[in-house]
Amino acid sequence: MSPLKDPKTGAKPGAKPDVRRRPRGPVTHARPVERPEVPVARRAPQPPSERRRPPRAPFVMLVVGLLGGGLVSLLLLNTVLAQDSFKHNELRRVNEQLRQQADAEKGRIRDARQPDAVAKGAVQHGVSPDESAPKWVGGGHTPSAPGAEPTTSGRTEPGGAAEASETGSSEQ
Repeated sequence: MSPLKDPKTGAKPGAKPDVRRRPRGPVTHARPVERPEVPVARRAPQPPSERRRPPRAPFVMLVVGLLGGGLVSLLLLNTVLAQDSFKHNELRRVNEQLRQQADAEKGRIRDARQPDAVAKGAVQHGVSPDESAPKWVGGGHTPSAPGAEPTTSGRTEPGGAAEASETGSSEQ
């Protein structure tokens, strides 16, 4: 080495020392440091059975629990729907019976209103048909013919002549 250079720093004597500041942030233009290749002791690969895996039991239990819960909820839903179906069928059957009873009552009422049924019921209750002539109530005057008098047959004749020969009575 020549006496002109300092062996430690490699600088000339009398020269200003190289004072450079290091940047405070990360160095982006730094060169990679070359390291000598030293054999690194690596672990031998482990067989699959010896590798550490995350525990599967909680995940399996979660999946089994979700499937079981879904199955139970579907079973309960099916049971409720079947129960509602039985109620619906029972109400439909009762409704049909009530409709048949109503139809039977309507038919019975329709038959009871027929003239022959009314006459038969009257005879059963001791009522006989009135064969007498109708009589006017209210003094024998009719609003249709002023001054007309009723006859024994119940008919009014103009002029007030009463025919006693028809019924044989003179009641008014």
